[in-house]
Amino acid sequence: MHGDPNDVIEAGGPPGPRRWIAVAVLAAIVAVPVVSLLVGRDPDPPSSLPAPASTPDAAPATSAAVVDAPVNVLHPKPRRKGDRDVLDVVFPDGSKAEIDYPAELDLAGQGVRPALGGWLEGYFSLFRQLTVPLGGAAEVAQGRPMIRRLAGRATLWQPMSRQEGQAVMFDFDPWHVTLRDHKDGMTYEQRLLWAERLRGRTTKNGYLVLDAASPVRLAEPGQVFRGELAGPRLWFGGAVERGEPVLVLAPAPRCDVEAIGVPEIDQGPGFSTETCENGVYMAASGERGSVERMIADVKVRMTR
Repeated sequence: MHGDPNDVIEAGGPPGPRRWIAVAVLAAIVAVPVVSLLVGRDPDPPSSLPAPASTPDAAPATSAAVVDAPVNVLHPKPRRKGDRDVLDVVFPDGSKAEIDYPAELDLAGQGVRPALGGWLEGYFSLFRQLTVPLGGAAEVAQGRPMIRRLAGRATLWQPMSRQEGQAVMFDFDPWHVTLRDHKDGMTYEQRLLWAERLRGRTTKNGYLVLDAASPVRLAEPGQVFRGELAGPRLWFGGAVERGEPVLVLAPAPRCDVEAIGVPEIDQGPGFSTETCENGVYMAASGERGSVERMIADVKVRMTR
């Protein structure tokens, strides 16, 4: 049963006891202030999340509305070769690359985040992007309590904008990953499948690697959905919507700039351009001179 995509109310028990519950609730309404009533309607009040079995030392998370989360970004340590820096990076599918660039571009200092698309088998039209918000859990919560825990390290949150449906947030310590949805998108049961089947681990250098069990399918390198880049990629830099410099790198064995798009960059306020080199797609946005230099001087070589 699909019903409303934002409906998370589960089926209850037999009807008999509900009359007594209704009387108790009526009495409570008279006795408590409105704020307490609203909080009481949370179907599953937030508490600490259980740590996953694979990472027993992970710190439990509480309601993101009150957690002062660190910035959700990795600042890797480069190797210096003359006037250039070299980074050994890992994409979210586990593939690896070496990035060689002029030291003054300071890609490592700008920070890097992963992104990857996916869908449920049999529901390719429900393609969604797994992204890492710069503000971490606090950016997802926006000061509001979670709706409920789903499974493992996944929790359900209110829509992040009026145009969206409820968001699923995965806590793959130390990364917070969001699965954002359209307003009339997935059902609660479909979100629960994502929560149960998506897994994440962190490499020794801090990169996030994702995998999933059926029916969740993750996009392959270079895969495109309706012109939008779906495969694994890394974002260097800040918020493209604020015109901050951004560089996107993605392994793409059959790279074709005419067939690949990154909406955030294509529709952003800054100057942008893209290219393909050695089986890697590159797109940059920001101030024109900086963008042209990144595209010209950043060299990427896939190593595995």
